[in-house]
Amino acid sequence: MTRLTSLRSFGALALLGLMVSASACAKKGAPDAPKMRPPPLVVAAVVPARDVFVEVSAPVDLRPIAQADVGSKTLGVLDAVLVDRGDAVKRGQLVALVRPSDLPDQLEAARSTLAQTQASVALARTNFDRATKLAPTGVVSQQELQQSAAALASAEAAQAASHAQVAAYATRLGELRIESPMDGLVSIRRLDQGAIVGPPGGGAIVTVVRTDVLRVFISVPERHAALVAIGKDARVELDALSGRPLFGKVVRMAPTLDAATRSLDAEVQLSNASGELRSGMFGRGFIVVATHPQVPVVPPSAMQISNGKAFVYVLTGSKVARRPITTGVDHGDWLEVTAGLKAGEEIITAGVDDLSDGATVRASRDVDPYTGKHLDTAPNGSDAGAQKP
Repeated sequence: MTRLTSLRSFGALALLGLMVSASACAKKGAPDAPKMRPPPLVVAAVVPARDVFVEVSAPVDLRPIAQADVGSKTLGVLDAVLVDRGDAVKRGQLVALVRPSDLPDQLEAARSTLAQTQASVALARTNFDRATKLAPTGVVSQQELQQSAAALASAEAAQAASHAQVAAYATRLGELRIESPMDGLVSIRRLDQGAIVGPPGGGAIVTVVRTDVLRVFISVPERHAALVAIGKDARVELDALSGRPLFGKVVRMAPTLDAATRSLDAEVQLSNASGELRSGMFGRGFIVVATHPQVPVVPPSAMQISNGKAFVYVLTGSKVARRPITTGVDHGDWLEVTAGLKAGEEIITAGVDDLSDGATVRASRDVDPYTGKHLDTAPNGSDAGAQKP
C-alpha cells in the first residue's frame, strides 16, 4: 500500500513537470513583444520676468559716523576715569580728571609777573604824565617826553603779555577736567587711574563714537567709477544679520582713485536708531548702477554650455528644442537672459544632461528640481523673489 502511494505521487510530479515543459515550449515558440523605452522624466518651468539690478559690490565693515579719541592736553597724572566701555555720554559730560604736575606753580609765577608789570605800567604812566605837563615850560625836553611815552607803551605791552600768560595757564587748568566732545558711546577705555597723560608721552584716555548713524565705504573699480554717483541706491548685507539687506543711498564719493587699488570709495550711510547695528560688523555692500526692467531669468540648472556657448531646452508639447541664449547678470540663484528667450516660454530646469534637440520627454511641472516638492508658482510676469535696492 505504501509503495502504491509512492508511485502515484511520483506520477503526479512527472505529469506536472511535463505540463510546465510544454508551457515553456509554447512560450518559447511565440514571437517576442516589442519593448519601448519610456521618454525621460524632466522638470519644466515657465520662464519668469523680473527687474534685474546691475550692481557693484565689495566687502565692507560698519564704521561710526563720528569718532573721537579723548585725552589730556596738559601733562599730569590721571586721577579718575568716570566712564567705562559701553557707557552713553553727552557732550560736555565729565569723563576723567587729571592732576597736574607743576601747572599750579607756573600759574602762580605768571600772576606774580603780572603784578610786576602792573606796577611798571603805573610808574611809566606817572612819569609820562609829569613829562607831558613840564614839556611846555621847557623843563623837560622833547626827547625825554618821547622816551617816557615809549616806556609807558613798553610797560603796557609787558602787562598784556603777562595777563595773556595767566589766562593760558588758567585755561590749561580748566582742561584738566576731561569732557566728552559729543553725544555717543564709550567704545574703548584705554587708561586707568595713575597713568601719565598729556604731551609728550600721554595718549587718549577713552574713545567716544557716535553710532546713531553708521557708514560703510564701498570700493568701486575704476571701470565702474563713471556709473556711480551721489544718490544711487545701495544696500548692505551683514553676516551678523544672516544677509538681511539694509538699504541706503550713496551720500559721498572720493574725488580721486586709490593709486594702489585703482578704485574709489563711495560712502553709504545707514540709520541705526534702534541700536541693532554695531560698528565693526562685516558684510558686503552693493550699489545699483543700472536697472533692466522685466527681463527673463532662468535658473543655472536649466543652462548648458557647449563650445563656450550657452543654451537651454525649450519645451513645446512633449518635444524639446535646443536654443542658444545670451546671458547677462549672474545673481547666483538665477541668470539674466538678454537674448534667445522670452518670458512665458517653458524650459527644462532639471534632467537636461541626457537630452538632445527634438527629444520627447515626460514633463513634471511646478516641482523643485532639487527636493521634488511641489512649488506654488507666482503669476507670470511677477517680480517675486527679485532683490530690490
